[in-house]
Amino acid sequence: MLSFEQIVLEVTEACPNACLHCYNYWRDDRAPVRSSGTLTRNEIRAIIRSIKADSRLKHVGISGGEPLLRRDLPGIASDLIDEGLGVLVITSGASLTEAVLSRFPRETAFEMTLFSSDAALHDRVAGRTGAFARLVKAALLVTGRGHPLAISVVANRLNAQRTGDALRLGLALGGNAFLFNRMNLTRAMLPHAGELAPTAEQLSVALDQAEEFARECRTTVSVSVPIPPCVVDLTRYRHLFFGWCARGGVDSYYTVGYNGLLRPCNHSSQILGDLRTHSFRELVRSRRTRSFWRPVPSECKQCELPDAHLCRGGCPAAADECYGTRLRRDPVVDVILRPAAVPVARKGPPS
Repeated sequence: MLSFEQIVLEVTEACPNACLHCYNYWRDDRAPVRSSGTLTRNEIRAIIRSIKADSRLKHVGISGGEPLLRRDLPGIASDLIDEGLGVLVITSGASLTEAVLSRFPRETAFEMTLFSSDAALHDRVAGRTGAFARLVKAALLVTGRGHPLAISVVANRLNAQRTGDALRLGLALGGNAFLFNRMNLTRAMLPHAGELAPTAEQLSVALDQAEEFARECRTTVSVSVPIPPCVVDLTRYRHLFFGWCARGGVDSYYTVGYNGLLRPCNHSSQILGDLRTHSFRELVRSRRTRSFWRPVPSECKQCELPDAHLCRGGCPAAADECYGTRLRRDPVVDVILRPAAVPVARKGPPS
Protein backbone atom coordinates (compact mmCIF):
# COMPACT_ATOMS: atom_id res chain seq x y z
CA MET A 1 0.00 0.00 0.00
CA LEU A 2 1.26 3.48 -0.90
CA SER A 3 2.12 5.65 2.10
CA PHE A 4 0.58 8.94 0.87
CA GLU A 5 -1.94 10.49 3.25
CA GLN A 6 -3.13 13.58 1.36
CA ILE A 7 -4.17 14.75 -2.08
CA VAL A 8 -5.50 17.94 -3.64
CA LEU A 9 -8.77 17.67 -5.55
CA GLU A 10 -9.44 20.50 -8.01
CA VAL A 11 -13.18 20.43 -8.73
CA THR A 12 -13.17 23.35 -11.19
CA GLU A 13 -10.82 25.76 -12.97
CA ALA A 14 -13.35 28.61 -12.93
CA CYS A 15 -12.73 31.49 -10.52
CA PRO A 16 -14.29 34.95 -10.00
CA ASN A 17 -10.99 36.44 -8.82
CA ALA A 18 -7.97 37.37 -10.95
CA CYS A 19 -5.10 37.26 -8.46
CA LEU A 20 -2.00 39.07 -9.69
CA HIS A 21 0.31 36.20 -8.82
CA CYS A 22 -2.01 33.27 -9.71
CA TYR A 23 0.16 30.19 -10.35
CA ASN A 24 -2.51 28.07 -12.06
CA TYR A 25 -1.20 27.12 -15.49
CA TRP A 26 -4.72 27.50 -16.90
CA ARG A 27 -5.19 31.07 -15.60
CA ASP A 28 -5.67 32.44 -19.12
CA ASP A 29 -7.59 29.47 -20.51
CA ARG A 30 -9.95 28.22 -17.82
CA ALA A 31 -12.51 25.51 -18.30
CA PRO A 32 -16.02 26.58 -17.25
CA VAL A 33 -17.59 25.35 -14.03
CA ARG A 34 -19.21 22.59 -16.03
CA SER A 35 -17.74 21.14 -19.19
CA SER A 36 -17.86 17.81 -21.01
CA GLY A 37 -14.79 16.64 -19.08
CA THR A 38 -15.83 17.77 -15.60
CA LEU A 39 -16.00 14.93 -13.08
CA THR A 40 -19.43 14.32 -11.63
CA ARG A 41 -19.98 13.90 -7.92
CA ASN A 42 -20.22 10.13 -8.36
CA GLU A 43 -17.05 10.02 -10.45
CA ILE A 44 -15.19 12.00 -7.79
CA ARG A 45 -16.28 9.59 -5.08
CA ALA A 46 -15.23 6.60 -7.21
CA ILE A 47 -11.78 8.09 -7.86
CA ILE A 48 -11.25 8.95 -4.19
CA ARG A 49 -12.30 5.43 -3.18
CA SER A 50 -9.80 4.03 -5.66
CA ILE A 51 -7.00 6.25 -4.30
CA LYS A 52 -7.94 5.29 -0.76
CA ALA A 53 -7.75 1.60 -1.67
CA ASP A 54 -4.22 2.12 -3.01
CA SER A 55 -2.89 4.35 -0.23
CA ARG A 56 -3.18 5.49 3.39
CA LEU A 57 -5.22 8.50 2.31
CA LYS A 58 -6.53 10.57 5.24
CA HIS A 59 -6.96 14.13 3.98
CA VAL A 60 -8.37 15.78 0.85
CA GLY A 61 -7.89 19.46 0.08
CA ILE A 62 -10.69 20.59 -2.23
CA SER A 63 -9.47 23.38 -4.46
CA GLY A 64 -9.85 25.01 -7.86
CA GLY A 65 -10.28 27.61 -9.26
CA GLU A 66 -12.99 28.49 -6.82
CA PRO A 67 -14.55 25.24 -5.58
CA LEU A 68 -17.67 26.94 -4.22
CA LEU A 69 -18.76 27.62 -7.79
CA ARG A 70 -19.76 23.94 -7.84
CA ARG A 71 -23.27 23.83 -6.42
CA ASP A 72 -22.77 20.18 -5.50
CA LEU A 73 -19.67 20.94 -3.39
CA PRO A 74 -21.43 20.36 -0.03
CA GLY A 75 -22.46 16.94 -1.31
CA ILE A 76 -18.92 16.19 -2.49
CA ALA A 77 -17.59 17.16 0.95
CA SER A 78 -20.21 14.94 2.60
CA ASP A 79 -19.23 12.00 0.40
CA LEU A 80 -15.55 12.32 1.32
CA ILE A 81 -16.28 12.69 5.03
CA ASP A 82 -18.49 9.60 4.81
CA GLU A 83 -15.40 7.83 3.44
CA GLY A 84 -13.65 8.65 6.71
CA LEU A 85 -11.52 11.46 5.26
CA GLY A 86 -10.67 14.88 6.58
CA VAL A 87 -11.85 17.60 4.18
CA LEU A 88 -10.40 21.10 3.74
CA VAL A 89 -12.14 23.47 1.32
CA ILE A 90 -9.66 26.03 -0.06
CA THR A 91 -11.72 29.05 -1.06
CA SER A 92 -11.79 32.82 -1.45
CA GLY A 93 -15.19 32.74 0.25
CA ALA A 94 -16.67 34.74 -2.62
CA SER A 95 -19.70 32.48 -3.09
CA LEU A 96 -20.24 31.43 0.51
CA THR A 97 -23.59 32.26 2.05
CA GLU A 98 -25.22 31.07 5.26
CA ALA A 99 -27.57 28.87 3.23
CA VAL A 100 -24.68 27.24 1.35
CA LEU A 101 -22.61 26.78 4.50
CA SER A 102 -25.51 25.07 6.28
CA ARG A 103 -25.31 22.25 3.71
CA PHE A 104 -21.72 21.37 4.63
CA PRO A 105 -21.03 18.76 7.31
CA ARG A 106 -19.81 20.30 10.55
CA GLU A 107 -16.52 18.41 10.16
CA THR A 108 -15.62 20.39 7.02
CA ALA A 109 -12.64 22.70 7.48
CA PHE A 110 -11.99 25.78 5.36
CA GLU A 111 -8.89 27.67 4.25
CA MET A 112 -9.00 31.30 3.08
CA THR A 113 -6.23 33.58 1.86
CA LEU A 114 -5.82 37.10 3.20
CA PHE A 115 -3.57 39.25 1.07
CA SER A 116 -3.77 42.20 3.42
CA SER A 117 -5.63 43.67 6.37
CA ASP A 118 -6.23 46.67 4.12
CA ALA A 119 -9.33 46.17 1.96
CA ALA A 120 -8.05 48.14 -1.02
CA LEU A 121 -4.73 46.28 -1.14
CA HIS A 122 -6.40 42.89 -0.73
CA ASP A 123 -8.79 43.70 -3.59
CA ARG A 124 -5.90 44.89 -5.77
CA VAL A 125 -4.00 41.64 -5.30
CA ALA A 126 -7.16 39.53 -5.69
CA GLY A 127 -8.05 41.41 -8.86
CA ARG A 128 -11.66 41.96 -7.82
CA THR A 129 -13.44 44.84 -6.12
CA GLY A 130 -15.20 43.74 -2.95
CA ALA A 131 -13.12 40.57 -2.52
CA PHE A 132 -11.99 41.61 0.96
CA ALA A 133 -15.52 42.26 2.22
CA ARG A 134 -16.71 38.91 0.85
CA LEU A 135 -13.84 37.05 2.49
CA VAL A 136 -14.37 38.68 5.88
CA LYS A 137 -18.09 37.89 5.78
CA ALA A 138 -17.41 34.29 4.74
CA ALA A 139 -14.75 33.80 7.44
CA LEU A 140 -17.13 35.02 10.14
CA LEU A 141 -19.84 32.69 8.85
CA VAL A 142 -17.44 29.73 8.94
CA THR A 143 -16.10 30.34 12.43
CA GLY A 144 -19.53 31.36 13.72
CA ARG A 145 -20.86 27.96 12.75
CA GLY A 146 -17.92 26.22 14.42
CA HIS A 147 -15.96 25.07 11.36
CA PRO A 148 -12.15 25.07 11.62
CA LEU A 149 -10.62 27.93 9.62
CA ALA A 150 -7.05 28.16 8.35
CA ILE A 151 -5.81 31.58 7.29
CA SER A 152 -3.16 31.75 4.58
CA VAL A 153 -1.15 34.87 3.79
CA VAL A 154 0.50 34.83 0.35
CA ALA A 155 3.26 37.40 0.03
CA ASN A 156 4.26 39.37 -3.04
CA ARG A 157 6.13 42.64 -3.43
CA LEU A 158 3.01 44.68 -2.72
CA ASN A 159 1.95 43.12 0.57
CA ALA A 160 4.91 41.26 2.11
CA GLN A 161 5.77 43.96 4.61
CA ARG A 162 2.26 43.88 6.12
CA THR A 163 2.24 40.15 6.86
CA GLY A 164 1.81 40.57 10.60
CA ASP A 165 -1.31 42.71 10.25
CA ALA A 166 -2.90 40.15 7.93
CA LEU A 167 -2.16 37.28 10.33
CA ARG A 168 -3.61 39.24 13.24
CA LEU A 169 -6.76 39.95 11.27
CA GLY A 170 -7.00 36.24 10.53
CA LEU A 171 -6.82 35.54 14.25
CA ALA A 172 -9.53 38.14 14.93
CA LEU A 173 -11.75 36.41 12.35
CA GLY A 174 -11.46 33.17 14.31
CA GLY A 175 -8.68 31.43 12.41
CA ASN A 176 -7.15 28.53 14.32
CA ALA A 177 -4.37 27.59 11.86
CA PHE A 178 -2.04 29.88 9.97
CA LEU A 179 0.09 29.68 6.84
CA PHE A 180 2.57 32.06 5.28
CA ASN A 181 3.67 31.49 1.68
CA ARG A 182 5.65 33.54 -0.76
CA MET A 183 4.18 33.67 -4.26
CA ASN A 184 5.35 30.88 -6.55
CA LEU A 185 6.52 31.65 -10.06
CA THR A 186 5.20 30.31 -13.34
CA ARG A 187 6.06 31.03 -16.95
CA ALA A 188 3.32 33.67 -17.17
CA MET A 189 4.56 35.38 -14.00
CA LEU A 190 8.30 35.19 -14.67
CA PRO A 191 8.46 38.29 -16.92
CA HIS A 192 6.68 40.22 -14.17
CA ALA A 193 8.84 38.95 -11.31
CA GLY A 194 10.53 42.30 -10.91
CA GLU A 195 7.20 43.94 -10.11
CA LEU A 196 5.58 41.11 -8.15
CA ALA A 197 8.11 38.85 -6.45
CA PRO A 198 9.22 39.99 -2.98
CA THR A 199 12.88 40.82 -2.48
CA ALA A 200 15.06 38.95 0.02
CA GLU A 201 14.73 41.89 2.39
CA GLN A 202 10.94 41.93 2.07
CA LEU A 203 10.78 38.17 2.64
CA SER A 204 12.91 38.56 5.75
CA VAL A 205 10.62 41.30 7.08
CA ALA A 206 7.55 39.14 6.37
CA LEU A 207 9.09 36.13 8.09
CA ASP A 208 10.13 38.30 11.05
CA GLN A 209 6.53 39.43 11.41
CA ALA A 210 5.19 35.88 11.08
CA GLU A 211 7.69 34.76 13.73
CA GLU A 212 6.61 37.54 16.07
CA PHE A 213 2.95 36.67 15.53
CA ALA A 214 3.55 32.97 16.19
CA ARG A 215 5.56 33.70 19.34
CA GLU A 216 3.13 36.23 20.79
CA CYS A 217 0.03 34.17 19.99
CA ARG A 218 1.63 30.87 20.97
CA THR A 219 0.76 29.25 17.69
CA THR A 220 2.57 27.77 14.70
CA VAL A 221 2.76 29.37 11.28
CA SER A 222 3.43 26.89 8.48
CA VAL A 223 5.50 27.90 5.44
CA SER A 224 4.68 25.37 2.73
CA VAL A 225 6.10 26.97 -0.44
CA PRO A 226 9.86 26.32 -0.16
CA ILE A 227 12.13 29.26 0.59
CA PRO A 228 15.65 28.18 -0.41
CA PRO A 229 18.18 28.85 2.39
CA CYS A 230 20.43 30.68 -0.08
CA VAL A 231 17.73 33.37 -0.31
CA VAL A 232 16.92 33.88 3.38
CA ASP A 233 18.59 32.55 6.53
CA LEU A 234 15.83 30.35 7.94
CA THR A 235 17.69 29.31 11.10
CA ARG A 236 16.53 32.49 12.86
CA TYR A 237 12.90 31.37 12.95
CA ARG A 238 12.02 29.06 15.83
CA HIS A 239 8.25 29.40 15.68
CA LEU A 240 7.79 28.82 11.95
CA PHE A 241 7.40 25.37 10.43
CA PHE A 242 9.14 25.25 7.04
CA GLY A 243 7.91 22.79 4.47
CA TRP A 244 9.86 21.44 1.52
CA CYS A 245 8.97 19.69 -1.70
CA ALA A 246 8.48 16.03 -0.81
CA ARG A 247 9.58 15.03 -4.34
CA GLY A 248 7.31 12.02 -4.50
CA GLY A 249 7.84 11.05 -0.86
CA VAL A 250 5.30 10.33 1.83
CA ASP A 251 4.35 14.00 2.28
CA SER A 252 3.63 14.60 -1.41
CA TYR A 253 0.24 15.96 -2.39
CA TYR A 254 -0.58 14.64 -5.81
CA THR A 255 -3.32 16.65 -7.46
CA VAL A 256 -6.45 15.41 -9.20
CA GLY A 257 -7.70 17.85 -11.84
CA TYR A 258 -11.35 18.66 -12.49
CA ASN A 259 -11.21 16.15 -15.36
CA GLY A 260 -9.64 13.25 -13.45
CA LEU A 261 -6.10 13.83 -14.70
CA LEU A 262 -3.38 13.30 -12.09
CA ARG A 263 -0.53 15.79 -11.70
CA PRO A 264 2.55 15.77 -9.40
CA CYS A 265 1.20 18.74 -7.38
CA ASN A 266 -1.05 21.77 -7.77
CA HIS A 267 1.86 23.91 -9.03
CA SER A 268 2.58 21.60 -11.98
CA SER A 269 0.93 21.29 -15.40
CA GLN A 270 2.53 17.88 -16.06
CA ILE A 271 -0.05 15.12 -16.62
CA LEU A 272 0.87 11.77 -15.10
CA GLY A 273 -2.22 9.95 -16.38
CA ASP A 274 -6.00 9.61 -16.20
CA LEU A 275 -7.48 8.25 -12.96
CA ARG A 276 -10.65 7.28 -14.81
CA THR A 277 -8.69 4.64 -16.72
CA HIS A 278 -5.64 3.93 -14.54
CA SER A 279 -5.19 3.29 -10.83
CA PHE A 280 -3.45 5.75 -8.53
CA ARG A 281 -0.87 3.09 -7.68
CA GLU A 282 -0.09 2.50 -11.36
CA LEU A 283 0.37 6.20 -12.12
CA VAL A 284 2.42 7.03 -9.01
CA ARG A 285 4.77 4.12 -9.60
CA SER A 286 5.16 4.79 -13.33
CA ARG A 287 8.48 5.65 -14.91
CA ARG A 288 7.07 9.03 -15.93
CA THR A 289 6.30 9.92 -12.32
CA ARG A 290 9.62 8.68 -10.96
CA SER A 291 11.50 10.68 -13.57
CA PHE A 292 9.61 13.85 -12.64
CA TRP A 293 10.92 13.79 -9.07
CA ARG A 294 14.44 12.52 -9.74
CA PRO A 295 16.40 15.61 -10.93
CA VAL A 296 18.28 17.78 -8.44
CA PRO A 297 20.00 20.84 -10.00
CA SER A 298 23.76 20.30 -10.27
CA GLU A 299 24.40 23.75 -8.78
CA CYS A 300 22.56 22.65 -5.63
CA LYS A 301 24.09 19.20 -5.08
CA GLN A 302 27.12 20.51 -3.19
CA CYS A 303 25.25 23.13 -1.18
CA GLU A 304 26.23 23.04 2.49
CA LEU A 305 23.77 25.59 3.85
CA PRO A 306 21.39 24.51 6.65
CA ASP A 307 18.43 22.51 5.27
CA ALA A 308 20.14 22.08 1.88
CA HIS A 309 19.38 18.34 2.08
CA LEU A 310 15.70 19.24 2.36
CA CYS A 311 15.69 22.08 -0.17
CA ARG A 312 17.43 20.30 -3.06
CA GLY A 313 16.86 23.22 -5.37
CA GLY A 314 13.52 24.47 -4.05
CA CYS A 315 10.30 23.89 -6.01
CA PRO A 316 10.96 21.59 -9.01
CA ALA A 317 7.49 22.32 -10.44
CA ALA A 318 8.28 26.05 -10.57
CA ALA A 319 11.54 25.37 -12.42
CA ASP A 320 9.72 23.06 -14.81
CA GLU A 321 6.97 25.61 -15.48
CA CYS A 322 9.33 28.59 -15.92
CA TYR A 323 12.31 26.97 -17.64
CA GLY A 324 10.94 23.74 -19.07
CA THR A 325 13.37 21.65 -17.03
CA ARG A 326 13.79 20.45 -13.46
CA LEU A 327 17.55 20.52 -13.85
CA ARG A 328 17.50 24.18 -12.88
CA ARG A 329 16.88 25.51 -9.40
CA ASP A 330 13.72 27.26 -8.27
CA PRO A 331 13.37 30.48 -10.31
CA VAL A 332 12.83 32.48 -7.12
CA VAL A 333 16.57 32.13 -6.50
CA ASP A 334 17.38 33.75 -9.85
CA VAL A 335 14.76 36.45 -9.31
CA ILE A 336 16.29 37.45 -5.98
CA LEU A 337 19.99 36.68 -6.41
CA ARG A 338 20.45 37.13 -10.16
CA PRO A 339 17.71 39.55 -11.29
CA ALA A 340 19.62 40.47 -14.46
CA ALA A 341 19.11 36.91 -15.72
CA VAL A 342 15.30 37.10 -15.41
CA PRO A 343 13.19 38.15 -18.44
CA VAL A 344 11.95 41.72 -18.27
CA ALA A 345 8.24 42.39 -18.76
CA ARG A 346 7.31 44.71 -21.59
CA LYS A 347 3.96 45.45 -20.01
CA GLY A 348 2.71 45.68 -16.46
CA PRO A 349 1.76 42.60 -14.42
CA PRO A 350 -1.42 40.75 -15.41
CA SER A 351 -4.58 42.19 -13.92
